[in-house]
Amino acid sequence: MDKQLAVFCCENSGIKALDTVTDTKVLDLIDIVRMPCSGKVEAGIILKCLEKGYAGVLVIGCPKDNCKFLRGSTRADVRVGKVQERLEVIGIDPGCVRMEFLSSLDGHKFTVAVEEMLHLIKAG
Repeated sequence: MDKQLAVFCCENSGIKALDTVTDTKVLDLIDIVRMPCSGKVEAGIILKCLEKGYAGVLVIGCPKDNCKFLRGSTRADVRVGKVQERLEVIGIDPGCVRMEFLSSLDGHKFTVAVEEMLHLIKAG
């Protein structure tokens, strides 16, 4: 598999931040999954991505205090935390799944989040 990360992006923040990313090297290593809200990401989908061979999964949602759907980012954060707990129990590094909160103007933070995730995966 060429792509190393599955990145679930809220269309109100993550996708808009992605639109401002200029570093195509980073984009070549990830598969973007557009979501109407990060709160729609289910634990089973995250685990399925790991099962399919992605080295990691990154979920990008709105800042919690600025979520268009009020609690979507909080819901996603809880789900990511539960997946991390499950992974730790079965002996898989929970750091391969991560949640980030970005605004639509955070293209630079999008790149940093992806690069950090890729670095953690390679180090693990």
